[in-house]
Amino acid sequence: MPFVLVSTAGDRRFSLAGRASLIVGRDPVSDLPVLHPAVSRRHAELQADEANDSIGVIDLASRNGTWINGERVSRGAARVGDTLAFGTVAFEVQRAEVTSLRPTPSLSSVDPGSTLLRERLVPSRDQALADVAAGHERATHRLTQLVQIAQRLGAFGELDALLDAIAADLFATFDADRVAVLLTGSNGELETRISRDRHGSIPRPVPRAIAHGVAERQVALLTNDATVDARTAGESVLQQAVKSAMAAPLLGEGRTTIGVLYVDHLRDRDVFDDDDLALLVAFAGIASAAVERETTAEQLIQAERVRENFERYFTPQLAQRIAAHTTRVVPGGERRDVVVLFSDIRGFTSIAEALPATQMAAQLNEYFTAMVECVFRHGGALDKFIGDAIMAYWGAPDASEDDLTNAIAAAQDMQRALDALNVEWSAAGRPTWQMGVGVHAGEAFVGNIGSPRRLEYTLIGDTVNVASRLCGLAPGRTLLVSEPVARALANSHIACTEEPALRVARQNGGDVAAWRVELAD
Repeated sequence: MPFVLVSTAGDRRFSLAGRASLIVGRDPVSDLPVLHPAVSRRHAELQADEANDSIGVIDLASRNGTWINGERVSRGAARVGDTLAFGTVAFEVQRAEVTSLRPTPSLSSVDPGSTLLRERLVPSRDQALADVAAGHERATHRLTQLVQIAQRLGAFGELDALLDAIAADLFATFDADRVAVLLTGSNGELETRISRDRHGSIPRPVPRAIAHGVAERQVALLTNDATVDARTAGESVLQQAVKSAMAAPLLGEGRTTIGVLYVDHLRDRDVFDDDDLALLVAFAGIASAAVERETTAEQLIQAERVRENFERYFTPQLAQRIAAHTTRVVPGGERRDVVVLFSDIRGFTSIAEALPATQMAAQLNEYFTAMVECVFRHGGALDKFIGDAIMAYWGAPDASEDDLTNAIAAAQDMQRALDALNVEWSAAGRPTWQMGVGVHAGEAFVGNIGSPRRLEYTLIGDTVNVASRLCGLAPGRTLLVSEPVARALANSHIACTEEPALRVARQNGGDVAAWRVELAD
């Protein structure tokens, strides 16, 4: 009897029947994909050994190890009742239950002699294939069809193309006037992704009475008189004059419903039989694996895009942490204590006017690249570029007791980086630049600002304005900080010198004294 792995969290279930060897890993194309950061891309190999009533386990040099009953193993054997863990993701080894695929009564309140409705419990994919092969003359032909379908669907690397192929295979496999593929959307509702007739046009929607019943109850359905059967005779069935129809759920990992396959016939009754229903169940098992693979791949790609977008503004480590907890970006924010840094090139307008546009853009890109690396190196976040100016900050979304000293270190690092660029530019006959920097610490509003069409995670408030004005007052090769920053640095190794002639005007709260900090050694 085959084994199954059931996760202790209850969200995953894998059958080990049908193949001699299976690879467990985080890669979506693994035989047993476990999409968890603690699992390596190719984590372990499993070999079901029914003769010895065990599962052979081989760790594939995984980062977090493979464990049997709490003991890390490179090779081992797991038996029924054992706990098998890949990193921190644990499974219990169980025996597979043999699920009957015999037709079940459709509705107790309906006379079985008057209804033509059939339902089948949906088993594991392996059991569904076994059912197709059992005891009928068309077994060999239909198994060949399923093998070919599996080969075709396994070749696609993009979800829309895969769904097109599933629709084409449904037409090739069944005597159907219309076919459809529905997938469960992010809101949990079924969404029709493919719906067409044999002429390629888009027909009316799939009858809700059939699709939703199949999805919610996780049973495959066959009706050869849909307008009479109590469970299928909804308003849409009557309007569309559906005679014969079949539908089967697409069941994903953990037996969650990820969609529905649907075929129907508008002209004749008694078009489909129980063998067709068994074939559709097996087809749905193959299709669900392919759909889940591509859906997961798309989700991983999207997550990577989100992470890459955050990496434009945050350090890579912080970007990954934010992206992992980001679902939907909405307007809003909070007031936080932050440290804000502005830098600006002195005399940039006259420099830009004297250079060709392409040379100016190239030199500015070199400058921005070097400056942003300095900010990230010291744990800061990039807010924006404003012409030739840079706004960076510390303290959001994560704060540290070292935010202020990190901001000062970043400013000093920026000056050293600009000095190095100036040496290269001077040797190449390009203009050299001078930079002023301002730093202020205080409270600011931090969050997503803008409209629903375009939101920007940014800082606003007096703290930002003061930092910008300090930068505006700073001569070339000078870092100016506010008096609160200077006081906070009094017990550090960073020396600050007051500049009595320089003060920042504020609308409220009085002027702010400026203090100078050495930018570079």
